[in-house]
Amino acid sequence: MRRWFFISLLLILAACSTTGAPTATVPAQPSPTATTPPSPTLAPTATTPPSPTPVPTATPISSDPRTGRPAMARGTLSQRPYITMIDNFPAAYPQTGLDQAAIVFEALAEYGVTRYMAVFTPDLVEVAGDLGPVRSARLYFVQWAMGFRAVYTHAGGSPEGLERLAADDNDLVIDIDLVSLEGRQIFDYSRRSLEREAPHNLYTSATEIGNYVAERASSSAQADVSEVGYLFAPEAPVAEPISTIDYFFIYPDDPAGWRYNADTNEYARLRRGRPHIDAVSEQQLTFKSIVTMEVFEAPIIGDDKGRIDQQVVGEGRALVFANGSMQAATWRKTAESAPLRFYDSAEAEIVFPAGPIWIAAMPSLENVSYE
Repeated sequence: MRRWFFISLLLILAACSTTGAPTATVPAQPSPTATTPPSPTLAPTATTPPSPTPVPTATPISSDPRTGRPAMARGTLSQRPYITMIDNFPAAYPQTGLDQAAIVFEALAEYGVTRYMAVFTPDLVEVAGDLGPVRSARLYFVQWAMGFRAVYTHAGGSPEGLERLAADDNDLVIDIDLVSLEGRQIFDYSRRSLEREAPHNLYTSATEIGNYVAERASSSAQADVSEVGYLFAPEAPVAEPISTIDYFFIYPDDPAGWRYNADTNEYARLRRGRPHIDAVSEQQLTFKSIVTMEVFEAPIIGDDKGRIDQQVVGEGRALVFANGSMQAATWRKTAESAPLRFYDSAEAEIVFPAGPIWIAAMPSLENVSYE
């Protein structure tokens, strides 16, 4: 009996190993058709384009987990950020509100004096108290603000800057020019300090900026801010940090700088060798990341105020200081409407530690030293 069982088993196995087309009597194996052959795997050739660099995704971090200070992470904003032009003439010291900004731009105005463009995120972190002293706009500041889809507050401006703000095609920003408001309307959204001399005494606040938008610009308040901001990740300080950063814009005897604190993983700001203090908190300004970027600048021919222009649309060299380290980078802004981005040597977008960023735009990176 067992002998016949093995003989039958061998016959079945032999039948299964027979090559040839399956028949209709085997329903478990339907006949293949010419339209379903497996695709062969081909080796890449010289004409095959390289795979694009993966685009990093934003980490949903809206503030520094240590301090609660703002981090403008892409994809976290629900409304336009507020941008305020802030004076940096000596008569404006100390300023108010820079310590609440998510991003501060520092760039030349006239005669070697810089000006600040402070970017606030009131929908992510409360912005309390006064902001200022408020000063005037320049075209390159307006172009940066356009990339942020911002509510842009200033006190007058250069002809080129005001013309760009008033252009029919510029619906990217809500323009609040405090000095152009009629009569006493200026006092609805700002005030003059009696403790300082004009023009270094004009102040506004996030509350007043919000009131202006609600009362005078509600129809344009909404904007697509999904691409506004930068990429963030949990901080990762290095073991042997760069502890000092120093730079100047035009004159070596008018320096600014930063000192790294490994305990807090932050940079404390110096102005002319002294701590840069906020007027209200009376504390030294500290930021999580420092970026120095090289921009071409030149005097505007025929301008009776000695104004300059800076080429901030395009690309150029940059240095990014974060987590105690430094990396060479490229800044890129492809159009007035495009955001300003930073990329490493592999063309991957820079990822910052969560917290505020200070961006200094200067004529040459040769003006930067660090150790």
